Amino acid sequence: MAFCSIINSLLLISFLTTIQKDLKTNEKFIVEPQWQLVWNDEFDYPDIELDKQWNSQNGPSGHILCSRWRENVIVKDGFLFLKNKKENRGGQDWTSGSIWTKELFFYGRFECRYKYAGATGTNNSFWIMTTGIVPDSGKKFEIDINEGHYPSEMNTNLHNWTDITVDPLTGKQKHHSEHKSFDLSSTYGDLSSEFHTYGLTWTKDSLIFSFDGKIMRRMKNEFCHSPAPVYLSEAIINWAGEVTDSIDGTSMVVDWVRVYQPK
Repeated sequence: MAFCSIINSLLLISFLTTIQKDLKTNEKFIVEPQWQLVWNDEFDYPDIELDKQWNSQNGPSGHILCSRWRENVIVKDGFLFLKNKKENRGGQDWTSGSIWTKELFFYGRFECRYKYAGATGTNNSFWIMTTGIVPDSGKKFEIDINEGHYPSEMNTNLHNWTDITVDPLTGKQKHHSEHKSFDLSSTYGDLSSEFHTYGLTWTKDSLIFSFDGKIMRRMKNEFCHSPAPVYLSEAIINWAGEVTDSIDGTSMVVDWVRVYQPK
């Protein structure tokens, strides 16, 4: 057992050393040999099998403009579609889809290759959140690896959902959050026309966000220290651009999701 502990410690040191190299040089992050694939979904199966690995929302979403349903989540031809429809259901004028893994994950490298729905007003998201989970360590958190807004905006967010305060004047709840947005139009143009890979390296000490392997943002990890599921979701919201009938029939399209951990 002592020998195994020494080996594991050496591997962890190697893993963190590689991350520090990336932080210092701002080189592209590449999945190198010290990573091993521990979980993935390539969506290469019949639609009904999605429910083996994923939970689905089935109901209204009070904070956004759409309710979300399993029927809007479609696996077809090796892709996952989160489809937007203009239809009144669940007391809302739009419907879409949101799913999250049945398995919980803790630290590692998280990647998703997808393209945005081709309309403003859509929020195309890949994220990790401790919804309904009381952390053994740290706080309740949300890491938005990307909340993508058509045509070319990448948004990364970090939320602390434990330390909530209430404004005595308005009665509104507040929580600590950190946001950083990237306009990728000059280099990549329309992010609904081609697939791109959005990634997060999550360790005890840091959060590193990436786009197609390029490091976009680095943060100190101060409170994300508990296992959580991975989410894929589409939402219709006013702050993602004008909401129009052009949203109807569009989809966030996912090629694959992969989770790596150090060997």
